[in-house]
Parts: sequence; structure tokens; C-alpha cells
Amino acid sequence: MFMKDKAQTGYNPVQDDVLKTLGLAVIAGQSVEHLLCNCLTFPLHGEPLQTVEQLQILLERHSKATLGQLLKALRKRVDLHPTFDDKLDRFLQYRNVIAHRLHDVPGGFDLHTDEGRGRLKAFLLQYMEDGHTVSMVLLGVLRKWASQEDIDLPNEHHLSQRMQDHLDANVMPNLAALIRSKEHD
Repeated sequence: MFMKDKAQTGYNPVQDDVLKTLGLAVIAGQSVEHLLCNCLTFPLHGEPLQTVEQLQILLERHSKATLGQLLKALRKRVDLHPTFDDKLDRFLQYRNVIAHRLHDVPGGFDLHTDEGRGRLKAFLLQYMEDGHTVSMVLLGVLRKWASQEDIDLPNEHHLSQRMQDHLDANVMPNLAALIRSKEHD
């Protein structure tokens, strides 16, 4: 009977659910990093891109940068609302735990106990919620820049109408308070 309850992964369904959440969190985190790279390469570059070579160098530099390096570059170029900055810090800390120290967390994230699984899943869900908030702000930055540059964003069709409505109602009106160019001081 015990073997019948095992998922194909070798874990029981409750453990498998937490592992699936971990996979989703990793993918979501990579999406946030990709958006941040795009923001630093295009709207937040700081100077006009004049050559293809210049663009290729930037893309290469940002693609190899760690999340911490990307956030440092972001903070050099813009002023962040303290609450948003704190969310970025927590996102970085959680990402580093997921990537490097998942088994070293005080209190433990243990797949073999209900408490450990609960802590791990809550941690992962918080990470994904923070990532969603950061993504919405970064998407807002890209959309505003594209609009100013009269660029039609080809991938905007992948945003659901609900996400576009959320961006328009909640992010775009508050964007200047969340992230502001240092040049405007």
C-alpha cells in the first residue's frame, strides 16, 4: 500500500507537491532576473545605445551577472522606494537560499516532516509573491519605456488581460514613486 502512494519521483504526493512548488519558484525567479536584465539593458541603460556591438556587450555582461550584481547596478541608476527596495533585498536573500543553502536554513526545510514541508512551502510562496511584485514593477518600467520610445512590445500578448489591467490600475500610476531615475533629482 505504501508504494502505491509514491509519486513517480519516489516521493509521496505531499513531498512531490512541495518539490513542484520549488521548481515553479526557480523558474519564476529566473524570469525576474531576465526582466531585470532587460530593464538594465534598455530603459535603465542610462545612455543611448548607438551600435549593435554596444548592445551585444551589454547583453553579455548582464546575462553573466548575478542577481546581487544586477540589483547593485539597478541601485546605481535609480532611486527605489524603501518598501520596494526591501522587497528586492528579501527576493535576493530568498533566491540565494534556494540556490545555495536550502538545507542550511535555521528551523529547517525538511521534506520528511509536516512542519518542515510547511515552512518550505510558505518560504517558496513568499519568494514567488515577492517575485511577482518585482516583475510587475519591471514590466511597468519596460512598458513605459517602450511607450516613450514608440516601440510595440511583441511579447505583450502573453500577458493576460487580468495582468494588463493590474499593471494599468496598480503599477503604472505608482511607478514613479517605486523607481525613479537619479537624473531627475
